[in-house]
Amino acid sequence: MSVAAIDGNKFKAVNARDKNFTKASIQRRMEQVEASIERYMAALETADRQEGELAPAKSMRLKDKIAALKAQMQACKAMEAEVHAAPD
Repeated sequence: MSVAAIDGNKFKAVNARDKNFTKASIQRRMEQVEASIERYMAALETADRQEGELAPAKSMRLKDKIAALKAQMQACKAMEAEVHAAPD
């Protein structure tokens, strides 16, 4: 006589972009972040040349975005080191 057990549990897999890293995906993400930083730097230059009440607020908002992207770039570099150190 054989016994079979059935488990009714269901698990949701999480394989989001922020959870799954490969050498190629990290390199691609770093290129995207670098392009975004360059785009925001160009927008910041344009905002600095503009006159008016909104220019300082726009400059601050762009500086905040640039700072966040630089932090994201540092996180990517740290993750790149981890991925290169991992055997698989």
